[in-house]
Order: sequence, then structure tokens, then C-alpha cells
Amino acid sequence: MKHPRRPSCISRQNRLFNLLKTEFSDVRRAYEMFDEFLRQKTYNDDFSLKLLDVAKSRDDAPWDLRRLAVLMLEHQALKIPPNQLDDFELLFTRLDLMSASGNNKAIVRSVLKEGYSAIDLRDFIPEFRRKLERIDYAHGKIKGRRTSDIALRDFIEIARLECKLSLARYLFAADEVADRILKQLKITDGLKDVDRTQPPFVDDELSDAMSRLPDFEARIIERLCESSDIYWVSENTSAKINSFVEYPLTTVALVIKLPSSNIELEIKRVGRKGKNSLNVVYARNGYTVSPAHRLDGGCMRWLLRFEANAASRFAFIYRGVHGTVAPMASYISRSTIFSIPVGKTRVQTFPYFTEPQLFGDGFQAMRVAMRESVDAFREEGSSQVPPIRGELGLTAQFISQVAPAQAILSGTTSFRLDKVAAYLSNDGPQLYFGEGLGVKYSRHDARRFADSILQEILGVYQPPTTRYQSHNQYIKAAYGVTENRGRADQIYLSLMKQIAKFWGTLLAVRGYSRGESFVGRNAGLKSVWEAGQWQVRIIFMDHDALVIPGPQDKNFLAQNALPEMALDERYIWGGTNAAQFATSEVGYLRNIYRAGEDLGKKGQALANQNLTKAYKKTQRALSTNPKLRALFNEQFVRRLPDWDVFVSGYLHLNGNESATTTWTKQIKKTLASNGYRDDSFENFEKAINKNREFLERYRQLFDGSQGGGLADQALQRRMYR
Repeated sequence: MKHPRRPSCISRQNRLFNLLKTEFSDVRRAYEMFDEFLRQKTYNDDFSLKLLDVAKSRDDAPWDLRRLAVLMLEHQALKIPPNQLDDFELLFTRLDLMSASGNNKAIVRSVLKEGYSAIDLRDFIPEFRRKLERIDYAHGKIKGRRTSDIALRDFIEIARLECKLSLARYLFAADEVADRILKQLKITDGLKDVDRTQPPFVDDELSDAMSRLPDFEARIIERLCESSDIYWVSENTSAKINSFVEYPLTTVALVIKLPSSNIELEIKRVGRKGKNSLNVVYARNGYTVSPAHRLDGGCMRWLLRFEANAASRFAFIYRGVHGTVAPMASYISRSTIFSIPVGKTRVQTFPYFTEPQLFGDGFQAMRVAMRESVDAFREEGSSQVPPIRGELGLTAQFISQVAPAQAILSGTTSFRLDKVAAYLSNDGPQLYFGEGLGVKYSRHDARRFADSILQEILGVYQPPTTRYQSHNQYIKAAYGVTENRGRADQIYLSLMKQIAKFWGTLLAVRGYSRGESFVGRNAGLKSVWEAGQWQVRIIFMDHDALVIPGPQDKNFLAQNALPEMALDERYIWGGTNAAQFATSEVGYLRNIYRAGEDLGKKGQALANQNLTKAYKKTQRALSTNPKLRALFNEQFVRRLPDWDVFVSGYLHLNGNESATTTWTKQIKKTLASNGYRDDSFENFEKAINKNREFLERYRQLFDGSQGGGLADQALQRRMYR
């Protein structure tokens, strides 16, 4: 007699096998793993040990099954009751998170660098569970044998994303991860760029950045940087978000999202896909491109040097003032490009740009653009363009200006504000799948895409239970979930404070970026595991226009700097119309987090408070911290409060002619006694009048200034009388 349930059992087995057969390289083993996985109602130590062995099995299991084993092991770990210390101890010992012997039950201290805040076992367990529970929405859909096909596919999709696997860092060796990265890239020759004029604080920031890295990430970075090799995108490099090695859409950079790490690496730049990794462009769509973009697909060495110096300088200042790391990427290494990939061969830079048979189609257009670029460099004042004749001479003139180079950065994010806002719009799936990846997509693909974006910008995310019908409907439903709405509000306010703190520090040292450090394409969001919690940070990137006064600058040239500071303001807070606000950082964030008017006003108030706090704190630090003072000219530091006092007094003049005359006379006298030029008063006054609206908006920064120069209390009393 046949068992009455056997037909349904066979049907269920066939369904599972059919689902898996296009998803894994070894379908039989994947089926066996899922079959046992779906039979577990509680934590099973024997099954967990099997999963751990598969995940660690570098030689016996394919990569896709190892990733699957990691996610299944996390699912098993979440089944351990929080008070079941013995099971946790055994699991942590197997993961090398706890010593296998001795009475000391403490977790290894290395987890503190990973973002945990506790090493006591009882305190560590809640944080460990909290980290794994980030993707609880996928784990929660697993209902044993009753698990739906959609839930299984969701689980499989997450298992493909190394950066989402919290336990992978304990199961994958750093060297094998580095090997897998290198296998996905084209590699050519380069030479480490040594800048003899590089200030010492650049190395200081690099040392600090490397010292903060966990051993796993540090080893991978060491492998990537130990040679002077140049890395290029390959035709097979994925552009899908959260890929292990990702070539983000519309970029010419590579980002590497390391297993179970919130640290993203960026290789800047890696060329374009296709036959010509590098090209020359002078004009595009009827407009001339900026000098930095004339080498299409690559970077100019001098610009990478400038950016590394400027960003490291500000990072050093920020850390010195606030005692914490600046929300910026760290510049890890830089190499000059010697050869370029052409097919399966490597071609040196000079012949690549000079010989038509090596460059291929488009050679003549490239040479025309090269001639136009060389002429433009000369007209723009580049003094090192050598007057060499002939075809090779033209190449030499161009290469002497651009000096193709590449840099590796740590701590970036591919979730740039403009992209996130676009992806959360109703056109988001079409922009990403259709126009970006060039593939068809299903309703479930669009839902998973939305979930991925929302998880990144919320840190911890609970998908809505409603069915996906349209992108707008689903995003609205997601923000309608109480937990998500609360986190969105909290994160929005936190980001307002982060932005204000960063800009307030920059303003205090009279720095600016002409908007480049703040534009939506150069600032992004990143979920990070810090202090045992998932948090969201804003990261400022691409600082190739960042200007901070240096040892050579004795005075603050307000007339030159204020318009550039106003450009930063425009890209942070918005301009004079709705279109400008929509493409500002705050505009993007209001859109991304669906922040209403009340929350927007609250965020602006917090931003104003934190802007003033950061500004004042920075100026106090510059007056007392010798290491910070050493970055500037001593006269510049001594006169730093003078501009603030002048602006405050000038803006407080109420039209009383007698008071104005008295104030003007006293200020001119004090300026003269402090060594200012005779025309300094007029220059200050002209700068204020030209930029009065900007200064009025931030007058709270200048009130109550303290320090040397003009800022003595008696003078301030006379000014404000």
C-alpha cells in the first residue's frame, strides 16, 4: 500500500529541484542543503557544523554553495535562544570568536574594530543577534516545508550578496577573497606614485585609517596595494548593486563590497568597458568637458595628488577638532599607469595613443580631441606642455599634462544621493534594470530592488506586507510601516547634524569646495555597524576642488572665498528656487526619506545649532591645538577671529550714523595697529556688501567671536553698542 502523502512529497521535491536547477552550479548539493535546511524547526548543532564545514571548504565546495551555507548558518544561529549560552559558546569557538579553552569566556577583542561594543559574552550575544537580524525579513519568510517559492528566491538572492553575509568574514580567508577580486579584473603594469612634496599629514591620515581597519579588511587592502598593478574593469564585471565587485552604472570606477563588511573600497578610475579603456574627449553633446575629464576613463595624476592632499588635510583637521573620523574616504594608494589592456594583451601608454592599429576604431576622432585638449591646456596656463613636433610629440604633450594614474580609496559608498533619489522614484526600476542594466525585470525583481535601497538608507528595514503593484505604491507602503517611519525620521535628523558638523568645520578654517564635495553625485549614504547598532552615515567624496588655506596663506581673502562658499551652500541647502532645492543635499534627503515640512523644519533647526557648534569648536581648537596650528600660517591663525568680529559688527550696525562713524574709526585704527594693509577695511566692507545675503543667513557664526587680533572684549562692546 502506498503512503497517502507520498505524491505530495514527490511533488514538493520536484518543485524544489526545479527551482534550484538554474540557480546553483552544483544543483544536487544545493538541493540536499535546502532539503535538510527546511526540515530544521529549532537550532541543530550537527547541521550547523555541516554548514560551517561547507562555508570553509575552499577546495571542495563552489563559491555559490559556500555563500549559501553562510546564510543558512546565520539562520540557524538566530534559532538559538538568547539565554542558551552553551550553544553560543560552541558556535563562537568554531568561528574563532572565542578561545576554545580556559575559564575566560570573553569574546576576542578584535570584534571591537568590527563595530561591536562589547566582548563580555552576555553583552555580546544581543549585539551579535542584532547584526544578523538585519535581514530578518528574509529569514522570517522561511517556513520549513511550507516556504513559498518567492521566499526561497528572496533567500537565494541575498545569499549571492557577500556584503550582506555577517558571518562570511569568519569563514572566508582574506587572501582567498583578494584572489577572487583580482580574478574579476583586468590587470596591467603601473608604478607606485611617490610625491616628494607630499605633506606629512597625508601619511598620518593613511596610518590612522589603516590602524582602524579590522584585520580581515586590512589584509585584503594590503593584497590589492602590495604591487603597483593597475586594475581595469572587465567585460564581465557586474553593474548590479551590492555586487562583490561592482561597476556602478554611469561611472568609470569600481567598488568592492567586502564580505560581511560595511567598508567599501573604490578603485578610481578603471576605464570603460569595450575596446578602448581610455580615450580622449574634448567636447561632449556640444559642450567642452572640464579639464579633469579630457582623459576619458582615467584620472590625472596631479589631480589625484591634489585630492589626496586636500582631503587628508581636512580629515586631519576634523579628527583633531572633534576627536572622531571625518565622514570622508581614505586615500590608500596611488599608481601611475604604464600600460593599458587591449584585448588580451597589454599596450604601453604612448603607443596606445599614437598607433591607429593599437587604438582601433575612433583613432582619428581621438587624435583631434587630443590636439584640442593640448591647445586648451596651454591656453589655460599649463606651463609644462613641451613643444614636441610630430604624432608622437602630440601624444607626449598630452601625456605630460594628464599623466594617467589610478587610486584606491577606502570608506566610499556607491549609494550616491542623486542615484538613490532616482531609484526611489516611480521610474527607478526602469532606470536601473531597463536603461542601466539593459535587462527585463519582473515585479519581484523591482520589489527586491526597492528593498535593497531601503535597507541601505534605513540601516534596519522591515518590508511592507502589501503586494508590490508599482514603485511609488510600494515605497509609500514601506514608509508607512511604523518602524521604518520612525527610523527614517531619526536618520534624517541625524544626517542634518552630520552635514552641518562637516560644513561648519570647513567654514571655520575658511575652506570651500566650489560645491564639488557636496553635489549629490559626490555625496552618498552608507549603512554602518557601529557601537553594536546599525546606523546610517553620509559620506563626502571627490574632493578635487577642496581648498583649505595652507602655510603660504597669510590672510583670508574674503572676496575670493565667499562666492565659492556660497556654491557649497547651494549644493547643501538649496538655492533660490524649487529646482535648485530638489538637487541639493537636503532636497535629495527630504525626497529620499519622504520628510514632511515639520520634520524639515526640525532638521533645519538642528542643522543651524550644529553648524554653529562645529564652527566655534573648530576655531577654539585652532587657537589652542599646536598640531592644527602647524597646518596654517601663524599670521592666518592669529587673524582668524578678525573677520568674524568685523562681520558681526558690520551686520549689527543699525543705520545710526554716529555709531557707524565711531565703529568705523575704531576698526580702522585697530586694523592698522595689527599690521593690516591700508585698504583692508574697504576690502572687507566690499566683500560683505557683495555677499551680504549669504553672511546674514549665517550671522550666528560670527557673533561672540573670541581670540586675538580685533576680538578683544572692549572692542566688541564698542562695536555692538
